[in-house]
Amino acid sequence: MKTETSTTRTISDPSMEPYFISIDDYCYTLKQKITPTYTDSNKEYVQDVGHYSNIDSAIKKVMKLKVNTKSYDSLKEYVNEYKQVQQLITKQFENL
Repeated sequence: MKTETSTTRTISDPSMEPYFISIDDYCYTLKQKITPTYTDSNKEYVQDVGHYSNIDSAIKKVMKLKVNTKSYDSLKEYVNEYKQVQQLITKQFENL
């Protein structure tokens, strides 16, 4: 019996940088491109952030990670930032 191998595909978009999504036959893997700042080397590497059963969960995690890079003085400020990131990521789907 022949066993087919899984192929990996990726979804990259400037609005998700430094994150991208890797897709295989079983799940969506959120990955982050990292360039170390603590060494002389500018060699970029990739780190897995999480594994998700659907694309919606992976995209929601990207939005959360992008918003959680700084502190906020109010819940309203946090929610407004989250909405801006959400609009930036989902804007490209409006005309589909």
